[in-house]
Amino acid sequence: MYYVADKQIAVRALTDLRAARVSEPAATIACLQRLRNEVAGALPDDRARMEAWISIRKLYDAFKAAPDHDLKPFWQDAISKTIAWGESLR
Repeated sequence: MYYVADKQIAVRALTDLRAARVSEPAATIACLQRLRNEVAGALPDDRARMEAWISIRKLYDAFKAAPDHDLKPFWQDAISKTIAWGESLR
């Protein structure tokens, strides 16, 4: 059951990250904050989830500080780490 719930969270997080990338700034920051909190519920030995959470947190912090800057590397990192997390659950 735990595995299925994690897989659902990973899939939803990836979908939400991709949608947030092209959303209005207020919606993006709200989405990133929610994802940051949702993905954080990892066990200490769940390395892939922890890496996704760290990446999402860095993206959230960078977006909050400077939403007008080029954040492409942050977005790419968050998306790729979330993909890796989802694939680790297969």
